[in-house]
Amino acid sequence: MKAGTINFHRSYNYGALMVTYSLLTYLNKIGITAHAIDYFPEHHISMYPLKNKAYEEFIDKYLKPFGSADDEYDLIIYGADTIWAYYKGFGYDSAYWGSDRLKAKRKITFSASGNMKSFSEASDALFKEYLDKFQAVSVREDILADYLRKFTSKPIVHTCDPTFLLTQEDYSKIMAKRLISKEYAVIYNRQLVARLFDVADAVRQKTGLETVVMKGDGCLYSSDGELLRSDIGPSEFLSLIKYSSYVLAASFHATAFSIIFEKQFHVIMKSGAERVESLLRRLGLENRQIQHSKEIDLENTINYKGLHSLSEYIESSKAYLREQCIN
Repeated sequence: MKAGTINFHRSYNYGALMVTYSLLTYLNKIGITAHAIDYFPEHHISMYPLKNKAYEEFIDKYLKPFGSADDEYDLIIYGADTIWAYYKGFGYDSAYWGSDRLKAKRKITFSASGNMKSFSEASDALFKEYLDKFQAVSVREDILADYLRKFTSKPIVHTCDPTFLLTQEDYSKIMAKRLISKEYAVIYNRQLVARLFDVADAVRQKTGLETVVMKGDGCLYSSDGELLRSDIGPSEFLSLIKYSSYVLAASFHATAFSIIFEKQFHVIMKSGAERVESLLRRLGLENRQIQHSKEIDLENTINYKGLHSLSEYIESSKAYLREQCIN
């Protein structure tokens, strides 16, 4: 079977690349050789005007070869990540909605997501036109599933982000060695700008730990803004989460990997909170979302051994993918 995935396979974003890697790797585990389809139009390319070596090395080593966007496939899997979005200066890209730009005998979504704040009459029209053309539909957020049910009579399944399809052992194969020898806290935040290092200093004081900061720019900073390293790609991102003693996240995928690696964490989201809120609701971890660093409570810990809803969530998502890809 000629299979492909469509997501953000060349983005300089840790989560986007890990989504691509994890979905392709899991498909391979269940006997399906798939490639990331190299659909990456100008409205994506323009987001990354400068080459970033750390990201490019990961893409070259773990995601290539890509599939051609001009080929016809037996199966295309759309998602995950926020594929249903509005692009400034371009608008909505119907290719991600399932238009004929990409050709396949069967099209399904897996944990597809959308920036719901950017939805409009135009995006609703795309859902009305294309949603029924998918053989099966699953989405990553519960509120998105509810939103889409008005456009189709097809079942809308709530499935996990692809990163949950793999285990800690799977990720150890692509993870960088430990970067910081002593105990530390890590912040991953692409949202705060001026206040980011004030928050980092607050985390350092709250935890008593050395605190490091990732902003998603391929660099690692100390809590006072000193540049420590400039080679932080997805493999290093995994390592920094894995070996940390505490994570403060303003990112869906920093939250996801905190859970995968069973970290104590909190989340502060200024935008895009619905995707994190959906995950935390599904796992009964709503109390991990806070509004300010002063709310960090290190005595209120997560009992991962009792988090049975996570394994149920993952297994039902795997069952959906196996059924739609193999049967």
